[in-house]
Amino acid sequence: MPIPKMDFSRIFQHFLSQPPDQLTDKDTLLALLQSPDPEAPEMLEIALDGLVRAGFLERLGDPPRYRRKPDESLVVGRLRCSSKGFCFAIRDEPGVEDVYIHGSNLSGAWNGDQVLARVTKDGNRRRSPEGEVVAVVERANSALVGRLKQTEQGFRVVPLDDRLLFELALTEGSPVELAEGRVAYVEVNRYPLGDLPPTGTIRKILGDGPEASIDADLVCCKYDLPQEFPAPVLEAAAALPKKLSRSDQKGRRDLRDWFCITLEPLDLQHPHGLEPNVAVSLQRQENDHWLLGIHIADVAHWLDPDHPLEQEAQQRTATVYLDTMVLPLFPPEVHNRLALLPQQERLAYSLLVTLDPEGVVQNFEIYPSLVQSRAHLSYGQVQALLATTADLGPDEEVPELMALLQNLLRLSQILRAKRHQAGGFDLPLLDLLTPHSADESGYGPLLISDRLGAHALMTEILLLANQILGHHLRQLGIPSLARVQPAPAAEALQSFLRLANAMKLDLNLQDPAVVTLADWQRICARITAPDVLASGASPALVAQMLATLPPVEYRLQPLEEQLGHFGLGLKEPYATFTAPLRRYADLLNLRALHLALSKGRERRSSRSKTVVDLHGPSGYGQIDWQVLPPKVQEEWQAFLQAQLPKIQEGYRIRQQAERELMGLKRSEFMQKHLGEVFPGLIIGVQNYGFFVQVDPILAEGLVRVSTLKNDWYEYRSRQQALVGRKSRRQFRLGDRVEVQIKNVDYYRQQIDLAVIGEGRPYEEEE
Repeated sequence: MPIPKMDFSRIFQHFLSQPPDQLTDKDTLLALLQSPDPEAPEMLEIALDGLVRAGFLERLGDPPRYRRKPDESLVVGRLRCSSKGFCFAIRDEPGVEDVYIHGSNLSGAWNGDQVLARVTKDGNRRRSPEGEVVAVVERANSALVGRLKQTEQGFRVVPLDDRLLFELALTEGSPVELAEGRVAYVEVNRYPLGDLPPTGTIRKILGDGPEASIDADLVCCKYDLPQEFPAPVLEAAAALPKKLSRSDQKGRRDLRDWFCITLEPLDLQHPHGLEPNVAVSLQRQENDHWLLGIHIADVAHWLDPDHPLEQEAQQRTATVYLDTMVLPLFPPEVHNRLALLPQQERLAYSLLVTLDPEGVVQNFEIYPSLVQSRAHLSYGQVQALLATTADLGPDEEVPELMALLQNLLRLSQILRAKRHQAGGFDLPLLDLLTPHSADESGYGPLLISDRLGAHALMTEILLLANQILGHHLRQLGIPSLARVQPAPAAEALQSFLRLANAMKLDLNLQDPAVVTLADWQRICARITAPDVLASGASPALVAQMLATLPPVEYRLQPLEEQLGHFGLGLKEPYATFTAPLRRYADLLNLRALHLALSKGRERRSSRSKTVVDLHGPSGYGQIDWQVLPPKVQEEWQAFLQAQLPKIQEGYRIRQQAERELMGLKRSEFMQKHLGEVFPGLIIGVQNYGFFVQVDPILAEGLVRVSTLKNDWYEYRSRQQALVGRKSRRQFRLGDRVEVQIKNVDYYRQQIDLAVIGEGRPYEEEE
């Protein structure tokens, strides 16, 4: 029978936080376990006996009570191991030495575990103190990914992370179809206990075969990303009405005769086509003004916080894009019923914006509406149509669809120029990134594809729509979710500036202590200038610059402090509305808009003569009352406050997962090209070697100083260079070099490189 797992970390933390002379009875400790397992009392007894024998606890009285036994030889640390079995217990206390623990003294602890260790040999100047693991405080690996290995005793699982120094035996419940070399996601059933080896159960076989790519599956397992929907959620999706009723259409503007279209990165017929959340229309008015329509799928109309679909969305928080794998926020049937598919009548919220010829907003209106898209186009199709239009003769009539695309492109160019004049900026979309969304990137700034004009077109329109709607809710005092990003710290940008200036780009901050939008705009322009593009260094510089930005955060607005969105060049927060089928936060912001228009008070009281229109900006200066009724405002704000931590955490995990996948893709590429030579840019220099960002996929690898056999190289920190004593040749920050791929650790995404050539001559003053 498998020995049950039990988390005793709360027991350790309890005793570590208590004064040494404080006694605790067994009932209190059992309550700390918070375990419903009927064997918990027995397992607690075994654990306490072990901690008493180890000298961590002492037992007093009958019935027994326990307290921590003062013992300076016992320390708590986080275990960090190498693949060769050399481990250290890394301690949190400042100024104390880490404890070296040999692989034979781990007592079943694994890399990453928090452990209680006893120091058995004091350290000195040359070596760390040595010790042994007495107990595992907290396990770090409840599941792992490994490769199947056939043995005489049956299949074993060898972890892909070679710092996990063991093999797992498989228990009953694992799939029958096992094969040597396949990669599996395994849940740990039993950790090592005495002479008993660890065991686990296979939860999923990754990839379609031994040689199949497993990167997306790996990421899903690591970040616990759901790949399927529960049956009740699928049933709720199937129960959505297939046709609009009269009550659904009541109180909505009928815009079905408007010529509007949807634009997305991929065509709907593509296996990973993206559901259209937004349709756009554009009409020319008098005085060369424009009437721009942004029509957003009204997903919130069909759901409420207790609906199974919304409950699932609260857990997922947003669609996750893992290359060819898409983990949607809602099941496909929801997209079929609610997305703005062509030739289908759909409910929407329509933002109608009047702009002058210079792209300045003159007025806007927001209304619930009924729309019918005429066509769905991928960005590639838009490019082809625009090219066809350019070939038409002066006397040939331009079809309505092509005319609309021409006008949208013309307006987007005006909006982009206006945004840049106001301090905004954007960067080229790196070839290895896919434009799944036309608005803010995961890093914060706009990343625009220079190959897809339609991407830039939609970016400007969605950015304008989100700014208008977010500002509108702030002016009405309606709680909503906004995204903010502070400016990067000047210290964080210094290493990038050292790299840029080592390449003779002559970049600096106007004020060395502060990063301004003007600084960022100037730096963006320089690293994407024609000479830098021609040198091949621009993609690496863009990647390094993006890495200096602080993370984007969700906040509840109205905000108590003035925060903007640095990456978008905005002094106000940025709220998103235009992707309610992909981001739960957008759905909630649309619901806030619905509350404002359906329950908002247009006057202070029934006796007041002043009446304002909540559908547009005309009443901004006149509203001196709370628009939402007090109870509605309070309940809505409390609901958003409860959802905010989940949305922020979901965003963080999503960004980590998508970047993890990119790292695995890079490692896979490099693994396939072992022994080959590539150009790259030196982006960091240390006394143990230098880091190179390798073209064309910006994979980062290390050239170890120990591999530079032709000379003895010294590290010059001021020049950020390794300089040969005899040859007086150097490898310096910002140098372009050629490197050979020597070794790739796919799972840990570590790449070892060997430099080709001897560097350039060293110059004392450069």
